[in-house]
Amino acid sequence: MNKKYFKYISLAVMALMLGALLIGCGGQNDTSGSAGGENAEEAPVIGVALGTTYEGEANKFSKIKEVKTYKDDNLTLWELTNGRIDGVISDRLVGLIAIKEAGYDNLKLAGGLLYEETIAVAVRQEDDALRQAINTALAEIIEDGTYEKISKKYFNENILNGVDYQKTFPNEETATDDSLERVKKAGKISFAMSGGYPPFNYFTDEDELTGFDVEIGKEVAARLGVEYEPVTTDWSGILEGLRSGRYDGIFGSMAITDERLEVVDFTDPYYYSGAQLIVRDDSSISGPEDLK
Repeated sequence: MNKKYFKYISLAVMALMLGALLIGCGGQNDTSGSAGGENAEEAPVIGVALGTTYEGEANKFSKIKEVKTYKDDNLTLWELTNGRIDGVISDRLVGLIAIKEAGYDNLKLAGGLLYEETIAVAVRQEDDALRQAINTALAEIIEDGTYEKISKKYFNENILNGVDYQKTFPNEETATDDSLERVKKAGKISFAMSGGYPPFNYFTDEDELTGFDVEIGKEVAARLGVEYEPVTTDWSGILEGLRSGRYDGIFGSMAITDERLEVVDFTDPYYYSGAQLIVRDDSSISGPEDLK
């Protein structure tokens, strides 16, 4: 994420706790001009982060003028709150935190979830030993209360409470590849994220990367006995960066999808959420059904 842009937003919206509000992006960062949308009789314009599952969902709507894509979810919410687009599809938890704590109090959630998402750490398909080690670390974090403590810090509740937790690859054999050994030998594990998805991963006013993903990732690294090394990168190319070896995993709120499973593997989940339509308070859009 562009840190200078984040600082500007943080000042403009009353000290954003979430500096770069939510991942899974217009002509890439086309943020100029007014959408017109509901201010006239034109069909609404919907904003999404580039390369996310939200983009495909927005394109299913038949009663919209355009889907604009942006570098990250924070930019979509910024454009929405300033009236340049008419709606945003983002993560429900991100939307709630943005409205309640990040200064986007002229926005609201519209209707129910568009679909549910299972969020996990992405790794290369050949790195089974590393993936299984991350699974073990996540299980420890959940069982010993560390997860609940971090979750309550960001969401005021344990966001795993009440969920039907399912392992990604149950009953698999213990891996024997050298991926875990490689990470331990390096003494560090590098995890990629957008850096523009608060409260999950974002930059503070002091340019410090923080968030739920970051804190859980640090705990995983500690349990593996290595240093935590975050990498911020554009979401649109994040999978290719993983496959080419730029980092060891993607620990940045990536949803498991069939399409992604064709090119990478995923650990067990570390939270569940879903896609949410977000509009301004004065919008006539009451939910996704108004756009179909």
